[in-house]
Amino acid sequence: MIPNIEKRIETFQEKAFGLFVHYGPYVQYENGEWALKIRQHDPKEYEAKALACDYSSFDANNLIESAKLAGAKYITFTSRHHDGFSLYDTKGLSDYDIMHTPNGKDIIGEFVKACHDNDIMPFIYHTTLDWHHKKFDGNFKEYLKYLRASIEIICTNYGEIGGFWFDGNWSKPDEDWEPDALYGIIRKHQPDAIIINNTGLHEQGVYGHKEIDCVTFEQGSPQLLTCEGMKKFYVGEMCYPLSDHWGIATDINIKSMKQILEAMVSCRRVGGNFLLGIATKIDGSQPCIHKGFLEEIGKWVKMNQDVFYNGAVTDIVGSGNDFVLELEDKLYCFMHDVNAGGDVNVTKLSGPRPYGMFKNVTRKIQSARWTDNGRCIPFTQNLEQGLLFVEPTPFEYGERWIVRVAELA
Repeated sequence: MIPNIEKRIETFQEKAFGLFVHYGPYVQYENGEWALKIRQHDPKEYEAKALACDYSSFDANNLIESAKLAGAKYITFTSRHHDGFSLYDTKGLSDYDIMHTPNGKDIIGEFVKACHDNDIMPFIYHTTLDWHHKKFDGNFKEYLKYLRASIEIICTNYGEIGGFWFDGNWSKPDEDWEPDALYGIIRKHQPDAIIINNTGLHEQGVYGHKEIDCVTFEQGSPQLLTCEGMKKFYVGEMCYPLSDHWGIATDINIKSMKQILEAMVSCRRVGGNFLLGIATKIDGSQPCIHKGFLEEIGKWVKMNQDVFYNGAVTDIVGSGNDFVLELEDKLYCFMHDVNAGGDVNVTKLSGPRPYGMFKNVTRKIQSARWTDNGRCIPFTQNLEQGLLFVEPTPFEYGERWIVRVAELA
């Protein structure tokens, strides 16, 4: 038996696509979010530079602009990363926070307000691992009290939070992180918030606690979660950086648009969400190349927005990476590797792609058309055997959308 999905989880699943923003003292170095540990910066110098930094140029509206450009419905933003520096007012809990910098600007407050004002769901990333706090390795139970007090501050000072994205339990796999107490604070103050606790690169899709609403597939392959026999229906999310770093870095190894779009739709294939990591400068804006990618992603999302956000997983089996989602009374075939159109004298043409074969199609199909240009598509159907064959006609010359969607009615 499959449990019913709770409203907050259903709402999150329909958001489909978010941006993952890593921001903190490390943006000054531009060599990644793990700069303190991997580049072996002197901890005291790093701390001094973190507190001396002028963060006044940060403008959360830059993030909102990027999210809307890409069609992202939520933003997950680092309130405190592993370096231990808090981008919110810790109310005296710590001196190592944004309020002890020259401008004392509560960045999390600004971020959440900008999201609320622009119909973007704010997610709060919060580390559980802490390289700065002495009690993390000295008195773990006391550290956990500090962690919970930190989360309670966020829960009670910024209005409605869409969700919490924890990260770091993998650093002490044998410790008791007292999750009942941590998640209980969220359920008390933010009952509609999604709770996620990243299980890291090596334990993907692991469901670890009854309050977890979404499991993670960091840079991996999202899996279909039927939740058969479980007490709760939960969903999955894959986070995926645009380059090889989450924080801003001198990194020109940008993924191709093909990699990004195919990763994004692979999440929707199994009902999962896609969280795209983007580099962010000290003013909250994105480098030009990242912004350009977001714009192109947004064009594809806008063209297929109804089924992208709201399409339901089906048991129809496609050939290769092809798959089908259902929305209302229509089916949508997501077809990969559709050929380019053109002329042999100007375009490097490959041979015709085989028909897309789809199994378990039990309804009579009357028409098929591409969502990108509305043109009709040839197809044949054997209803008795549940087979549908869709001809992947080439893109029009001058267009190439990578993943092509056919609407079947």
